[in-house]
Amino acid sequence: MKNIFAFFVLMSLFLINGCASTGNVGIGEVQPHDGQIATKDDVGSYSTETKNRITAKRSNRSLKGSDSKTEGITESIEDDDIATLIEHDYYKEFDIPIVFNDAVKYFIQYFTTEKRKVFGNWLKRSRYYIPLMKEILKEQGLPEDLVYLAMIESGFNPKAYSPAKACGPWQFIYETGGRYGLKVNYWIDERRDPEKSTVAATKYLKDLFNQFGCWYLAAAGYNSGEKRVERAVEKHGTNDFWEIVKYNTLPRETREYIPKLIAAAIIAKDPERYGFGSIVYDEPIRFSLIKVPAGSPLVAIARSASIDLAALRQTNPEILRGITPPDMDNYEVKLPYNIDKNRFSDNLENLLSDSRRVKGFITYKVKKRDTLAGILKRFKISYEEMQLVNHPEEELKIKSGMVVSIPRFKGQSMAEATLLAQKPSQPIKDAEKKSSPKKVVKLDDRTKTNNQAKHDKQNNQVSRKKSETIEAKTYHIVQKGETLSSISNKYGIDISRLRASNNLKNDKVYPKMKLKIVRIEG
Repeated sequence: MKNIFAFFVLMSLFLINGCASTGNVGIGEVQPHDGQIATKDDVGSYSTETKNRITAKRSNRSLKGSDSKTEGITESIEDDDIATLIEHDYYKEFDIPIVFNDAVKYFIQYFTTEKRKVFGNWLKRSRYYIPLMKEILKEQGLPEDLVYLAMIESGFNPKAYSPAKACGPWQFIYETGGRYGLKVNYWIDERRDPEKSTVAATKYLKDLFNQFGCWYLAAAGYNSGEKRVERAVEKHGTNDFWEIVKYNTLPRETREYIPKLIAAAIIAKDPERYGFGSIVYDEPIRFSLIKVPAGSPLVAIARSASIDLAALRQTNPEILRGITPPDMDNYEVKLPYNIDKNRFSDNLENLLSDSRRVKGFITYKVKKRDTLAGILKRFKISYEEMQLVNHPEEELKIKSGMVVSIPRFKGQSMAEATLLAQKPSQPIKDAEKKSSPKKVVKLDDRTKTNNQAKHDKQNNQVSRKKSETIEAKTYHIVQKGETLSSISNKYGIDISRLRASNNLKNDKVYPKMKLKIVRIEG
């Protein structure tokens, strides 16, 4: 295992020293280097900034905070070892400018010590998305190593959501995402789509590079906005990112953004060198795009494709509800690349023919004393149908004042659906308890009437009890090879409900385990 310091020296000597001279570099091109080796005696021939990068921490000191987990990455290295790395042209592994300075070293240390577990998770997920993203970057003529922007933006998490309301693997805010063609509405958020968001990111980065002529400033503009970077360039009269950083004009997050990018790229390109040799990577995403009818339930799609519902959601994170957009026919979903498309279509058609099709929704504001059972009964829907248009991965819970979505079905007019949602004379919970008008009876019929009333009351209580019992329970004994996801698909219930019904903290199940299956009917 070689010392990271020598590798840093190698990077600083043989790769591009930032953005100061990138004006003539086209998109997708890498600046040439002279291949010279700097020694202690000829450091003076470099600029002050380059000299600092070469001489800073040139001793064989170990990184602070290293422990048994990072053992082997802090060993000393001799000039012969540097020559060996040069001989193998290791620097050619990068197609973005790579420099080494104290900031880059700090974040390599940060990612390999304090944030080691977090970075390990980023690496684990990276293989799932990187091949797809690199292919798109290459098609668009951009450096493939820009993929590590997504790593430091979101850790390759398509569901990542920032305090600034940026979303997805490339962390687009609503306005910028819309500018580059990403749709965001109640049903879908294409900022979370790993393919579409990468296409949008390449367009944005192209525009930024064409504006600044420098990948460091393009990345800085991606982080903080092009206007802010443009003002900094004009104010200081330079497009050298490292020079601009000295003035603290850019926000701290942006000043640290480029060193993080470089550090992430260096580690991810050679994870074993930095102690990440035991990472078990996710398999790369591979899929076929298949068109489905408007408002197709994800449960039905998963069953038709013979895959877990969780797997379907993982490959289609842009779908926010339990159905595809009801106003978009022929919506394309990502399914296993080797799927039999004709068989899938036949299966889906059969399943959809047996169910009500959602075409939209209305909203209902929960009132005091409303119950979920009462709402389901009032609108004549099942728990599963209501969950389709709310948050399918969460258990439905209501409280006074909250607004929930109620599905509107094909063939049901808006007026009909709205009529059901109009304010009742009594809360839904008590609506069925309203007494009928009293009858006027003769004195000699009083005894007979009272007896009949008692009988009717008993029947009404039994009838009411049955009508309010909306939970149909059964039990399932887990078989070898089954997962919580496959069981939820089998019974057509959401995995979050199955987990909640059995007080499970995670999705682990084991053979012969007894699970309670709860179906809720209106």
